[in-house]
Amino acid sequence: MLIYARKNSPRLNYTLNVLFKNLLSLEYTLVNDFLFYQEADGPKIHYGENKWEGDMVFLHAMPLLFEEGINPNVPICIWINEKPALFPAGEESDWPFDLLAMLFYLLSRYEEYLPFNADQYGRFPATESIAYQQHFLNRPILNEWVVSFRAFLQKKWPSLSFPVPEYTFQLTYDIDMAWAYLHRPWWRLLGGGVLQLLRGQWQAFMERWMVVSGKKEDPYFVFNYLEKMTEKYNLSPLYFWLLGDPGRYDINPSPSIPAFRRLIQSVSGSNRVGIHPSFASNNKEGQLGIEIKRLEEMTKTPVKRSRQHFLILSFPVTYRQLVQQGIKADYSMGYADQTGFRAGIASAFPWYDLENETITSLIIHPFMVMDVSLKQYLGLSPKAAIQQTQDLVKITRAVGGTFTLLWHNSSFAPLLGWNDWQTVFEEIVAFANSENL
Repeated sequence: MLIYARKNSPRLNYTLNVLFKNLLSLEYTLVNDFLFYQEADGPKIHYGENKWEGDMVFLHAMPLLFEEGINPNVPICIWINEKPALFPAGEESDWPFDLLAMLFYLLSRYEEYLPFNADQYGRFPATESIAYQQHFLNRPILNEWVVSFRAFLQKKWPSLSFPVPEYTFQLTYDIDMAWAYLHRPWWRLLGGGVLQLLRGQWQAFMERWMVVSGKKEDPYFVFNYLEKMTEKYNLSPLYFWLLGDPGRYDINPSPSIPAFRRLIQSVSGSNRVGIHPSFASNNKEGQLGIEIKRLEEMTKTPVKRSRQHFLILSFPVTYRQLVQQGIKADYSMGYADQTGFRAGIASAFPWYDLENETITSLIIHPFMVMDVSLKQYLGLSPKAAIQQTQDLVKITRAVGGTFTLLWHNSSFAPLLGWNDWQTVFEEIVAFANSENL
């Protein structure tokens, strides 16, 4: 595919790579030579402001991909054939909106660089996003439009061949606390027991006592069960380990505890692992590097994957820190307060540093559903949680995307608020992993 634009830019290069190479698996050449473009044969696209006589395909370009800096204007959203679209194009355009601008706006997380009303943890909430406000957060809208654009190109040039993307399922775990009661500081163990008594949680208090006395398995220690699920469904899960120092939001076991170290070494022997950067690592200089080194020392392998604890994402600071520490893949791209598609996509994509106007080596892997979102933020019943997740699986499957599920080992404990959620987990995994839907 030959593509003409009046000038080049890092934004344009990034977006064309994502659209044509990553999503369409189609090689392209970008040129700024008008005569070369006009005289060339074969499939070609003009991306610009005005249509020329003889254009094979003219895509009307909005200014976004040729700008520098951040403009506070919010793009216009229109609906075309029951699909939302940003940056509507002029009448001359052979495509009704600027697909490249829409793709760049959503993937760069442009709106998250603008002022917003943060939640209690300083996060960008789903309710601040254009996807939520325009009612398309629950759709991988970029994948949907790429499917339509692929059909448009094939109709224009029947000789073009596109591989059809295949749906995949990625199961991930965040291990904030490997144990609910064991290997905890005595004062935390005692304080928790007192709170359970004051709240009348007698069964939970008795469970605490039985675990500490060695008469029952710790309710958070479900790693044998998780391994059985891996074997049953032939999965390749990712485990993200929280290895921060003790703090208000970082209540993981001490990384120096031998049992904790043995657990991580055991799990990493047959599974892929990544770091779960602590809450404190967002503000404490050097802390992220310390935590990565802890995991590398335990696993004897370089750490290249990450997901933020509490899903703390602050653009561009968070991702710059990860890049500086050698992280190659991040799995934090999702919301705590809603399910759905934070970047409008169900496919991995490279991170674009909007302030520096550079394409980076960091690959973003979006997730669609987190257990805590279903139960605590949205307050869904187990039945409703299953249905909502299955709907997202279906629409991800329809576009050949990757459905990524985030679960915690602490979300299987009936007496600690998660009654019936093991069934939810099992039904979701079975449905998401099924090949015959």
